Amino acid sequence: MAFRALPGFRDFYPEQMALRRHIEQAWHAAARGAGFQEIDGPPLELLDLFKAKSGEAIADELYAFVDKGGREVALRAELTPTLGRMAAERAASLPKPIKWYAVPQLFRYQRQQRGRLREHIQWNADILGAWGPAADAEVVAVAIDALQRLGLTEKEVCVRVSHRALVERRLRDLGCRDMEKALRLIDKGQLEAENAVGLLSEAAVRELHAWLDEPEEPGAELGEFLEACEDYGVAGFVEIDKHIVRGLAYYTGLVFEIFDRDRELRAIAGGGRYDGLVERLGGPAMPAQGFGMGDVVLGELLKQLGLVPAEPPRLDAFVVPIGEEMAGAARRVVRILRGLGRAAEAPFAPLKLRKAFKTAEAAGAKRIYLVGPDEWGNGEVKVKDLASGVERTVAFDRLDQE
Repeated sequence: MAFRALPGFRDFYPEQMALRRHIEQAWHAAARGAGFQEIDGPPLELLDLFKAKSGEAIADELYAFVDKGGREVALRAELTPTLGRMAAERAASLPKPIKWYAVPQLFRYQRQQRGRLREHIQWNADILGAWGPAADAEVVAVAIDALQRLGLTEKEVCVRVSHRALVERRLRDLGCRDMEKALRLIDKGQLEAENAVGLLSEAAVRELHAWLDEPEEPGAELGEFLEACEDYGVAGFVEIDKHIVRGLAYYTGLVFEIFDRDRELRAIAGGGRYDGLVERLGGPAMPAQGFGMGDVVLGELLKQLGLVPAEPPRLDAFVVPIGEEMAGAARRVVRILRGLGRAAEAPFAPLKLRKAFKTAEAAGAKRIYLVGPDEWGNGEVKVKDLASGVERTVAFDRLDQE
């Protein structure tokens, strides 16, 4: 019987793993550069934790089951509930603001489509315990820093921002009778008269659409945030877009999503302010904001723009014994080179010289080390630079100078 990965899940062969690590390295560098500390939590949590954050209906989107202890549990579909739980447990002892980030693998039972799988790697960066638009701007700046490290500029990506208070005020003025449902419909682009029955009149739906499409002056909700983005040097990435509301009920203030400029793909990232979540999960009242950025859409965009780096060389050095009797000596050279921090290996079986050079080149090795009986008897090895073709003899005890 032949086996394959489950639908919506991925195998990471070396070339896919290289792209994943390339993305993750940019995430780690941006987060650490802004003073965020890395955390992680269990991939399995109580189902009630996710319900407390997102409501009962979330169970239908999760890999949820009853474990052998009779507990209702679920694989994590996002990190925010775990982060909120962790913050609530130690809120009194943690210095504020708390700046945490994580790069977990997440799981969600959903229909597959372009840019959406049933598992993905996601970067979360969150600030807890900080009021004001400067903290909102910092999380946006950190997200943009990572994208710039990957070669993306304001010509390729855009941060579309809005504010829940701005949209909710307009909905109230129009007589909205179910704020949460209306926000979900706006978020999905499904606020049409037939979907808004019981929420808004047909005239109010038309008026709301017209307002959403109108350019918006920054105003009190967004003015200081945009000024802080200017200070961080990311204002060129940011545009006001009132259609961005992040339909999840726990958002309380500024919200944003990051897209490719042509809007060909799903959102690269999304986040905003969620001031009440830590308190809802048993902690004290605490302001919070953050975002999640997944690897699936971002990886697609990098491929589309030709920004995927060449696969890194597997080896720095390939060490070849000249004759079976020199195999042990070649392994000793490998040991020395590895101790110097170089990726090195020797063949497990004898290789003809021509095959050895092809193997070294295929692995991206910079040098090939030839360990022959005559040189070894003199405490030396031959080293050939594969780029220049220059060959020289080097003393065994001076390999650290190569």
